[in-house]
Amino acid sequence: MRVIFVVIDALPNRWVSEKWTPNLWEIAMNGGWSPKGGRAVLSTATYPNHASFVTGRDPSSHGIFVNRVWNGSEFIISSQIGPKGDTIFKAAKRAGVSSAAVVGDHNLIGVMGADHADVCWPHDGKRPDVPLDEFRYAADTSVLDAVDSTDLLEADFSFVHFNEPDTVCHMFGPDAMETRERIRKTDASLGTLVERSKPHWEDTVIIVVSDHDQEEVVEYGYDLADVFSQKGLPGVVENEGTCAVVVDGPDRNTLMSFDEIEGASILDDRHTLVWGKSGHIFGPWLEDFHGSHGSPRTSTQVAVVGGGHPKVNELANLISKERPSAVDWAWHINGLLELSLEN
Repeated sequence: MRVIFVVIDALPNRWVSEKWTPNLWEIAMNGGWSPKGGRAVLSTATYPNHASFVTGRDPSSHGIFVNRVWNGSEFIISSQIGPKGDTIFKAAKRAGVSSAAVVGDHNLIGVMGADHADVCWPHDGKRPDVPLDEFRYAADTSVLDAVDSTDLLEADFSFVHFNEPDTVCHMFGPDAMETRERIRKTDASLGTLVERSKPHWEDTVIIVVSDHDQEEVVEYGYDLADVFSQKGLPGVVENEGTCAVVVDGPDRNTLMSFDEIEGASILDDRHTLVWGKSGHIFGPWLEDFHGSHGSPRTSTQVAVVGGGHPKVNELANLISKERPSAVDWAWHINGLLELSLEN
C-alpha cells in the first residue's frame, strides 16, 4: 500500500467543486469526502495544524499553539523546535516503511519533524533556490519538480504541501476571483500529481486536506500586549491574524471583559487563545492584505480521500459520517500502514 497525504494550504472547503477544483472533485466523487469539511485545531494557523497532522495530537501535547512558540524568554518560529513526541515519520522509520516529504513552505520541515523522513525537500528546511510565490514560498510548480527529483511517489508514505492558495487568500481575500483562479491552478498541479501516481493507483490511498480556511479582514491592529501593559496585567502575547495566544496571562473572565475580545479558549494551563469580531486582526497588519486566519471561524478544512486501494471505501465511509479533525489523519495513516505511532 502507498499513502499520499496532500495539504492544499488554506483551500476553502466551499470552493471544492467541479468548476474550481475539477481534479479534487473527481477524487472526491470516485472516493469520498466530508461535505462539511474537517476541523482544524486551535489556533487555525498553518503550523499547529501541520504538527497535528503528523502527530495525531492536539497542540497541548505537541506544543505548537501558533506559528511561533514561547521558549521561556521569547517567541521563536516553531520550525526551530518542532513537535514534541512521536510523529508519523518516526513511526514509519521504526517500522521500516519508507517515507518522503515535499513542502512548499520550507519551515514545515522543522515544524513537522519531517527531517526524520527518508527523503525531504527542501533538504535543510530553508528557502530553496527555485521559483517562488509572492510570499517567497516554493511555487506549486517547484513542488511538482521536487516530487520528481526526490522520487517522492516511490515511498510508501508521501507528504506533499502546496502553499500558493494561502498566499493568494492573504493577498486578495478567500472569496476573491483572483483567489479562485489561483486555486484552479493549484488544482491542476494536484491533477498532475495524481496522473504521476497512476502506475501504482490500485495500491494507493490519497488523502487531500487543507489546514484552515481564511476570513476577510475588515479591521486592523488591536494591540492586546499594549492593553496588558496599560492595565498592569501579566502575560505575553503572540498575534496570529484573527487571534492571539496569551502565555501566563489573566484568567478567561478577565480576558472576556475586554470589548475587543469576542471569545477565549483555554488551551492548557499556560496558553489561552483569544479572538475578536469577524475579520478583526490582532497586532500589526499590512493594509493591502485582505485575508487571514487564526480564530475558530476559519476552522473548516477540506477532507477528501481517493485512490484505487480497497481501503479507500472504508475511509470514505468514516469521514462522510463524522467530520474528521486534524488529529485524526495521523491515526488513519497509522492504521493503513500498520505503524506504531505513540500517543
